Amino acid sequence: MDLPAYCTHDYEKRYIYSGGQPEKLMAVLGKLMLRENRDFHVIQEMEAAFRQYSLLGPTTAGVRILIAAARYLAAHAPTMRSQEQTYKIAHRLHRGDRLFEEA
Repeated sequence: MDLPAYCTHDYEKRYIYSGGQPEKLMAVLGKLMLRENRDFHVIQEMEAAFRQYSLLGPTTAGVRILIAAARYLAAHAPTMRSQEQTYKIAHRLHRGDRLFEEA
């Protein structure tokens, strides 16, 4: 499942407000974060969000923190389409192709 597609259209918000378990959402976000091979700072951001939620619990502020964490992760994860484009460009550069030429 593509991370940005998973965390769009208020999915995480609907999940939490319809009785979904925040712990399961955090587990999924953690797995997706690791799958996307995020850097140290993203890991710190997610850890801070999870700790804040553990202190605030299912309050309005706590829920907003989880929603913000999901959206942050989605915004910083490449889509499958952009990854494919990156691979194609890298392959073309490796072959010596010209990507852009001045007119």
